[in-house]
Amino acid sequence: PLTKQILHFFLLASFVFIAILWASCFRLQITKGEDYKILSEKNKFAVFKLQAARGVIYDRNLEQLVWNQSSFDLVLDESQLPKEESKRKEIIKEVSEIVGSNIDIPTGENVVVKDLPYQTLISLEAEIENFPGFKIRENSIRKYKTDGNLAHLLGYMGKIRASELEKCQDCSISDFVGREGLEKSYEEVLKEKKGEIQIERTAEGKEISRKTVKYPQSGSSLVLTLDFSLQKKIAEALSKTLREVGSQEGAVVALDPRNGNVLASVSFPPFNNNLFARGIKSEELQKLNEDERKPQVNRVISGLYPIGSTIKPLIGSATLEEGIIKETTQFYCPLELCVEHKYTGEPECFSDWEFHGLTDIKRAIAESVNPFFYIIGGGYIRPKFADSRLPQHFEGLGVERIKRYLELFGLGKKTGIDLPGEVEGRVPSPEWKEDYFKNQSRVQQIWYLADTYNLSIGQGYLLATPIQIASAFSAIANGGILYQPKLVDKIINSEKESEKKSEIIRKDFISPKNLEIIRQGMRQAVASPNGSASSLNSLPVKVAAKTGTAQIGLEEVYQNWITVFAPYDEPEIVLTVLIEKVKGTRIAAQKTAYEILEWYFTKDNAQSD
Repeated sequence: PLTKQILHFFLLASFVFIAILWASCFRLQITKGEDYKILSEKNKFAVFKLQAARGVIYDRNLEQLVWNQSSFDLVLDESQLPKEESKRKEIIKEVSEIVGSNIDIPTGENVVVKDLPYQTLISLEAEIENFPGFKIRENSIRKYKTDGNLAHLLGYMGKIRASELEKCQDCSISDFVGREGLEKSYEEVLKEKKGEIQIERTAEGKEISRKTVKYPQSGSSLVLTLDFSLQKKIAEALSKTLREVGSQEGAVVALDPRNGNVLASVSFPPFNNNLFARGIKSEELQKLNEDERKPQVNRVISGLYPIGSTIKPLIGSATLEEGIIKETTQFYCPLELCVEHKYTGEPECFSDWEFHGLTDIKRAIAESVNPFFYIIGGGYIRPKFADSRLPQHFEGLGVERIKRYLELFGLGKKTGIDLPGEVEGRVPSPEWKEDYFKNQSRVQQIWYLADTYNLSIGQGYLLATPIQIASAFSAIANGGILYQPKLVDKIINSEKESEKKSEIIRKDFISPKNLEIIRQGMRQAVASPNGSASSLNSLPVKVAAKTGTAQIGLEEVYQNWITVFAPYDEPEIVLTVLIEKVKGTRIAAQKTAYEILEWYFTKDNAQSD
């Protein structure tokens, strides 16, 4: 028989054991009950995202430029694998044999095999229910048209970053999002809304039922203002000219001056955005990044250039608007316009490309007469040694008014085009120069008359983008309305269609009467035998134009510009062409513009034939 002491010990031990058991039950059922219930539900129910299609992109004639191509990935959710190590290894081994490669177990849910081959896909589909944790996910690979040099406009997709994933509740680590171009600008419009399906399983992982919690919804699609046929023609013409002049970089943009619609936009050199569709290889990305030509830069909106004589219609407009000159005002324009040096009293001369003599504003624009714009831009005080036919004292616009009017035309500011990466450009001023050269000698900080003269003909510190120039000249073409350029015309989905209206930045900042004088000068540049753009006079329609040649520091190497609007009486297109690093003052930009516009105004006849 047990002693009384031993019985007391067993009784006490029983009480302690019961107390521990009760405390554990209390903790499991009461204190941590809700947490364990949630974990239990997670083991019982699994929620999977249902993919939908991303919106596609069309040109103005509904030609599809971007589409989705189906692909299938094998996805593994590590939390859904059996807990027993032997069973996990067995499943991984079987799946690895089917796909033909070893599978590493990731943390959480991840794609383990991309773009499954068709035969592998069939084999997996037949067995997938026997492999808990694995599922086949249908994806879309983004595909882009390869002709027409569209990559800078359309952009591309890139894998979602950790910082982006934290802010997006509906996203997963395997998602791709818009990285550049329209794909980035309209990410929220194009992206799909995912659905959810809830699957109920037993403790062993066997599926009991499934229920759709939320239905997926495809993203909206974009209809662009872009004319793809014009885009292709511009890419072809620009490429041809670049080969002829031995250059590799250039840009062309075409706008509709009636509403600001972008009809075409081409930047050279091009790049292949399809490389980014499902993740670009590191060596391909390195090659792109190390290319000195910077092919990923959209030169139309991000390239900054001196614009040369292209500025002259803008300066002329400002001078007429301020009442400094009239349509009939004439100045004697020598081969060199000389002033008295501020400190030495010696002649300081500013040259022209040829002698012009008496000149009014129309001829000054048509023949690109530098001395005329030196005088109206910076003013002139005739020194004793100068020709008596020059004005004795004339007060020009001055740098402050030049800056104000250039900014009214949109220079020095972003146009607001619906693309990422646009830059502001630069309209210099005395304050800007002082700040820019503040760490250098005092001499460089001072704003001189020579700086104003250079600014008046588009040289010196002025920098602009092709889209800014095309936008500014659209205001001249349409009689004084500065529109915000836009690429997207409509946003459409299965339920509705919404049109993006044109937005006016400003209007009536130059009177239509004064703009008509400038327009006539630009027309004279084409129609006159001495005009700087006379090579365009044989086009099928009347056009008006202004050329520009900006030196870039290298001897006899220039940025070659032309901006044209047509037809002259009722403009429907403004075309700006820039050819970089042209040796000598060749008419490279004019040749490109001629080929484009000849095609543009005869294409309907060619199609009907």
